[in-house]
Amino acid sequence: MGVCCSNVTCVIKPNVCVFQNHEYQVGDLVPMKPCDKCSCSEKTNPSTQFHTIECQPTPCDTHCPLGYEYQSVAGQCCGKCIQTSCIVTLSNFTKTLSPGAIWTPEDNPCVKFECVKIANQFITIEAKITCPLYDPKECIPGTETIAPDGCCHFCIPKGQPCNISTTTVYLESQGCHAKELVNVTSCRGSCGTFTFYSTKMRSLEHTCSCCQEVAASERKIQLSCPDNTEISYTYIHIDTCACLKTECSVPGRSEMANVKSRRRRR
Repeated sequence: MGVCCSNVTCVIKPNVCVFQNHEYQVGDLVPMKPCDKCSCSEKTNPSTQFHTIECQPTPCDTHCPLGYEYQSVAGQCCGKCIQTSCIVTLSNFTKTLSPGAIWTPEDNPCVKFECVKIANQFITIEAKITCPLYDPKECIPGTETIAPDGCCHFCIPKGQPCNISTTTVYLESQGCHAKELVNVTSCRGSCGTFTFYSTKMRSLEHTCSCCQEVAASERKIQLSCPDNTEISYTYIHIDTCACLKTECSVPGRSEMANVKSRRRRR
């Protein structure tokens, strides 16, 4: 027959941590909480003589790059960076655009960037305006001008007859923008202006004409707004231009008349 031991003694190992009947040495990680970092510390519990387990929340990197936002993820300890806007990167500048926004760099008015969101993709569309040839030497002095968007330079060329000129721009109203370039018309060109001596009136006579619209019509387009709505916008389109007679402004004409009147009284 075997011999039974009647006396059993439990020996406590005080230099460990105990969790769910498992022993852990000081410094060991203890899988206690899924989203906490727990380890066996050097501190002891006076009542049990075991080392205590200390826990700290798992550190999450909440820093996100430009154009992204940190968002929590269900069922996971840490969230992740989610893209919320388009990113426009230039040589010395970076800018974010929300979906539907259109932006033009201050130093380059001939370029426009638009942010479009398709499904979960953020796409940046770049549009460049091509300006017609421009030579200030070929302009009638004083007729030089810049398009409303600040991109293209225009003028009335020497010897160019009155005609319709077209400029492509992005129309804007109340913070809403056109999705595509729109042809905006204007009347440009030189008209006949003459000064001659009238033997009948015994004075210099002036005849002037101005390049103006003769026929125009209204056109409508849809503008996209930042809140994903659209508004209807009406603008005037010039159909025909012609040289129309206008009143000449002669500097000093009234002063000349006063001089003649004084001479007569003498």
